[in-house]
Amino acid sequence: MYTVEICFQIIDVNTEGMEGSVEAIKEFLNGLRFNGQILGREYPIARNIDKYQIYVLTPEENSLDKDRYNKNVRHWINILVNNGVTGPDITIIGKDPDSSDTCSCNKPGSYILYTTYLSLESPLSCGDCFLPVPLYRIPPTVRDGYYDIIVWQSNYQSCDTLWMNDNVAIRCAYRELSQANSSLSQEGRTICKTIFSLTGIPTYYYLYRHTGRNLEQEKARKCPSCGSNWLLEEPWHNMFDFKCEQCKLLSNIALNIR
Repeated sequence: MYTVEICFQIIDVNTEGMEGSVEAIKEFLNGLRFNGQILGREYPIARNIDKYQIYVLTPEENSLDKDRYNKNVRHWINILVNNGVTGPDITIIGKDPDSSDTCSCNKPGSYILYTTYLSLESPLSCGDCFLPVPLYRIPPTVRDGYYDIIVWQSNYQSCDTLWMNDNVAIRCAYRELSQANSSLSQEGRTICKTIFSLTGIPTYYYLYRHTGRNLEQEKARKCPSCGSNWLLEEPWHNMFDFKCEQCKLLSNIALNIR
C-alpha cells in the first residue's frame, strides 16, 4: 500500500461556506473506494486557506491514475468544479512499511476471497502468491464498480472484530464466519461465483475454524457443502488445510483442539 495526498485547489478563497465542496469531496472519495482505488474507510480532510488536503491509502503507486476512474468518480469531479474547487492533484508520499506488496502475477491460476479485522488491503488475494490483488484488475462486479465486494469486506470485518473482542455477540459472529450457509458466507460465495463468471479464474471462499474436539476428528471433517473429502496433504499457503475443488471452499484445522 501507498500513502497518497490528494489536493483540491479552491478557486476563490473568499467564498463563504464551501459545504457543497466538502460533501462532494466525500462522495468523490467514496467513489474511489468502491472502485477499488483507495483502501479503508477513514480519510482525514483538512482545509489550508486555498486548498483541501486528504490523505488516503492506495494499493499501488498508480492506483489513482485518471484512466481508472469510472463514471461515478468522474461525475463527482464535475460536481467539485461546480462547487468552486479544481483537481485532484496527486502526490505519492511513500510506501506503507507495514503493508504487503501487491500481486505481480501475470495471470493468477486462482483467487481467494479473504480478509481479517485488521486488514486494510484488498480482500481479493492471488491463489499463486497469496498477495492482495487490487480490485480494479478484475472487471466490475456490480454496475461500474465493486460495491458488493467492499460491503462484504466491511461485514466480514465487523463479524471478525466481534469474534476477536470476545465479549459481545461472539456466537453469532463465529457462526457467520464459519458456516457455509450463513448470510455472510452466502454473500461471499456469490461474489466468488461472480468473479469466476467474469474472469474464468476459480475463486475460493474461506470458512474460519476455531474449535475442534481432537486432531483426528478435525482431519476427518468433510466439506460442509457437498460432503466430500477436502483435507490437503500439505496446507495451501501454510494456512488452508482444507480445499474443496467442487464447492470452491477453504478452511483450516481448528486452532483450539479441546
